[in-house]
Amino acid sequence: MKKILVTGSGGIGGVNFVRALRATKEEFYIVGTDFNRYYIQFPQVDVRVRSPRHSDPKFIELVSDLISKYKIDFLHPQPSSEAQVVTQNIEKIQTRTLLPSQNVIIRDKLETQKILSQKNIPVAKTRTIQSSNEIDDAFDSFKIKPVWVRAKKGAGGNLSLLCNSAEEIKYWVNLWVKKNKVGFSDFMIQQNLPGRNLAWDSFWYEGKFIASFTRERLEYPFKHISPSGITGTPTVSKIIVDEAVNKLGQNSVMAIDSKPHGNYSVDLKGDENNNFHITEIDAGKFHTTTPLWGYIASKTLKMEPEKNLPYLYVMLGTQAIEPKTIGFDIYSEGLHLLRHLDCGVWLWKEDGYKEQIL
Repeated sequence: MKKILVTGSGGIGGVNFVRALRATKEEFYIVGTDFNRYYIQFPQVDVRVRSPRHSDPKFIELVSDLISKYKIDFLHPQPSSEAQVVTQNIEKIQTRTLLPSQNVIIRDKLETQKILSQKNIPVAKTRTIQSSNEIDDAFDSFKIKPVWVRAKKGAGGNLSLLCNSAEEIKYWVNLWVKKNKVGFSDFMIQQNLPGRNLAWDSFWYEGKFIASFTRERLEYPFKHISPSGITGTPTVSKIIVDEAVNKLGQNSVMAIDSKPHGNYSVDLKGDENNNFHITEIDAGKFHTTTPLWGYIASKTLKMEPEKNLPYLYVMLGTQAIEPKTIGFDIYSEGLHLLRHLDCGVWLWKEDGYKEQIL
């Protein structure tokens, strides 16, 4: 029986990751950690452990102790913040992982944009600021308004707002600087891309492309009460098949990492003509619903085990199977994933197909 440690297991992504493993015929002994004393109750783990925050030096100490105590075969840090800390302290982690190199996984959105742009990968036009005095000039440099203001780091549309004027940007940025949450240099101002919103999820092993699928995000939870209208994980998404998106996603990953290893979640937005641009690449991270699709692949769609990406990831990470390319578009086009708080999770297609998953 393989023994797995999942940090951040109480978050949505962590719960889905554990759920995906439990949907397979393989038996896993899973130790789960989470900082939140309530959320740690959610995942289907064998052992639950409260952890310090990832920024606390005792976090790595705890992870190391759990690996030793439970003879862990594989470590999966679910949140990006915890994956970064793990890679920065990899010499203290005495078990297997399947993560990109440290310099790739800790790279912020702005640095990623610069690298992609230099390699002729389409990205949103971006300006940075060092003080409030630079906002007017930055805003005027964009021909099309409004513009996005967002933080360089963080998920779920962190500190993002669509702004129609330089004055709005000043109010927004100064508010968070005054609250001592961030500094001026932590923000970037970006071209607004009003077209389709896509997620390209891919898995790689020592530079070899293994598998991917593409989703279009259609609805977000409680978008009417969020300043940006984006709240991280979608309530409605649809599987799409697009060769151009596959090529762009693959090229963008290889642009930021010459030897991709692990999970790479790529966000794309269409411009006014629906030409796609890369807005973000999270290295070492599953998008929140990627493990849920893995659970669906095993539990509902009865697909071959390797199309459950968390299962494939763990089996490759523990060297239980050989790395073989599965290919692009591993899920069927047109499948919708419908989910919302207290409403369950459903698969749906426009032809009338509907099935409850959770």
